[in-house]
Amino acid sequence: MKGVAARNVRRGRFAPAGDAAVGNASKRKGPSRPKAGRTRDQRKEAQAETTVVAAAGPVIQPVIQIGEHEATDMMTYLLQNRILFVSGYLNDDATTQIVGSLMALEQTDSTQEIKLYMNSPGGSIYNVAGIIDVMNTMKSPISTIAFGSVAHNSTLVLAAGDKGKRYSMPNARIMMVQPMGGAMGSFVEVNITAAELNRQMKFSNELFSKYTGKTVEEIEMETDREKFLGPEQALELGLIDGIIGETSGVSKMVEETMADFKKNSAWRGAGTM
Repeated sequence: MKGVAARNVRRGRFAPAGDAAVGNASKRKGPSRPKAGRTRDQRKEAQAETTVVAAAGPVIQPVIQIGEHEATDMMTYLLQNRILFVSGYLNDDATTQIVGSLMALEQTDSTQEIKLYMNSPGGSIYNVAGIIDVMNTMKSPISTIAFGSVAHNSTLVLAAGDKGKRYSMPNARIMMVQPMGGAMGSFVEVNITAAELNRQMKFSNELFSKYTGKTVEEIEMETDREKFLGPEQALELGLIDGIIGETSGVSKMVEETMADFKKNSAWRGAGTM
């Protein structure tokens, strides 16, 4: 019997009375995992807070001194000087901000020029159409300047500036392409969406035709695939009216590469590039 008890003790089935306190103590010590879990949670929370701070970044806008006793932040100063930035994807919020700023400047003085500096990868064709509609109703001259990259539907806004006031920085890249989209659902729903996408493409091509002086058929060839343009190519196509500063050797290299592509490519749209 003693041998069985000893084996049970070794196997942890029960403890002798004298060891009950030790057994209970070990049981009390046992559930240490929740404590460790809380520690991991705390570490995760600390890491998350650090990530949020790092993502937000210590962005400090410079203070612009106005007179002896007044100062303002950078963006307010630029807005007061009728300079707006069109940057990022043109979603509903960005579009509302741009339209609101345009309308405020129009009410302030409808005779002075507004400058739109553009660095945008594109946006909803509906939002782009909304910005262009507001631009068309304004009396203020509107100048558009491309820097960085202007692509997809944002190129329409660049081309929608007042004739003679559409510019590009020397190393900016401009891209034209037909509107993109997709459809899911029943056969009828897919047909409805396809019809709307087709309308968007025609609308986009007609605007490009209006702003560049090219025919719709020529624009269809230009936007059949993604077409990246340097400032000189955009100027030749009629998307812009001038280039600010000297262009770099990169643009020349791109032109030479495209010339070789047009000469040797079998793609039907190569000759129009």
